[in-house]
Amino acid sequence: MNTHVRIVVAMLLGLVAFAVTTVAVTAGFEPQIEFSLLIGLPVGVSAGLTALFAGYVLLWHRDRAAAGESPERAVRFRLAALATIADFVTVTAAGVALYVFVGGSLGISLLIVGLPVTLPLAAAVGYLAAGDSRSEQGGFQTQ
Repeated sequence: MNTHVRIVVAMLLGLVAFAVTTVAVTAGFEPQIEFSLLIGLPVGVSAGLTALFAGYVLLWHRDRAAAGESPERAVRFRLAALATIADFVTVTAAGVALYVFVGGSLGISLLIVGLPVTLPLAAAVGYLAAGDSRSEQGGFQTQ
């Protein structure tokens, strides 16, 4: 796939994730919070950036694997993208659960502040953890 096509697809994926997440979170918090858009926008931006990053990296990795090459860099970025997706889902679920079951401000704080802090950390940890994924033959495992 051409680099420009990959960029456009990743940007469209990020835009759709931003729009859907912003609307869903805003609508979900609207009955309890008057200014629910102040929660929906940061979560939507985090979702959009996560989808943009993961979409581009996973498409790039797919192209490298289809070409028969799987360099260390591609494997590291793939694991970073997957770690970022897992972090977004986990932190969002934890934030909503804390809001519903424990207390409103703790869950909202995790959604607004926790996501922008933990997403780059998850990407860095995923990237660094890929260094330990070597097989016995000295190459990287991609599947």
